[in-house]
Amino acid sequence: MWQSFRNASIALIFISFAVILTGCAEDKALTKRQSLAKQDLGKSFLAQGNFTAGLNELLKAEELDPENPEIQYNLALGYRFINLHSKSITHFKKAIELRQNFSEAYNDLGNTYLILSKFDLAITCFKKALANPIYATPHFAYNNLGYAYYKKGEYKKAVESYLKAIKRQPSFSRAFHNLGITYEAMNEWEKAVDAYKESIRYAPKDPRSHFHLGKLYLKRKKSSLAIEQFEETIRLDKTNTFAPEAKHLLEKIK
Repeated sequence: MWQSFRNASIALIFISFAVILTGCAEDKALTKRQSLAKQDLGKSFLAQGNFTAGLNELLKAEELDPENPEIQYNLALGYRFINLHSKSITHFKKAIELRQNFSEAYNDLGNTYLILSKFDLAITCFKKALANPIYATPHFAYNNLGYAYYKKGEYKKAVESYLKAIKRQPSFSRAFHNLGITYEAMNEWEKAVDAYKESIRYAPKDPRSHFHLGKLYLKRKKSSLAIEQFEETIRLDKTNTFAPEAKHLLEKIK
């Protein structure tokens, strides 16, 4: 009888332990779902430009799941949106600590260093992003790497990086545009013209390359071609970023 009682007690302990474990697992799953919901809401607010609300939701998500690299990454982006770069860097580094091959976080950390004109640190980050063989969008990091080299005056390395970006994404207009700027800095006019034309080919409604191509034509005394590009710049520039200077240059030509 004693043995039966002992066996029953042991069975009851195991059942109780199993119930506790099940309860813990359910609690963790619930916390995870709550964290995910707040993270999604935070990202949505950031996308809408409501950075304060977005960061508030992401901070709540972090409280629920502090070891989630995606939450750390999105917090870093949110802080960068409001120019709190030191906090942004802290969260990017935390995201990378939690996921060592987090190429997107390395790339965006590099972009933050670009904003701060810390070009060598940026280059290191872009190279680490590219060291991951399964990085889904390496053309972004190659383009950013090219820009860091361009800002350092290392034009040949910049060109090499932009060409690698284009090789991986042949319709990458931004890389063609940056390539054009770099060729201009190297006084390789024809190559610059070709690069701007390729940028326009893949993003015909972006006024930037039209504007730069127009200025290059003007520099080379091809006024009629410059006029075409400046007029297209004015037509396309909805934010009025390039149009004022384009109008001024048109007046000087005419």
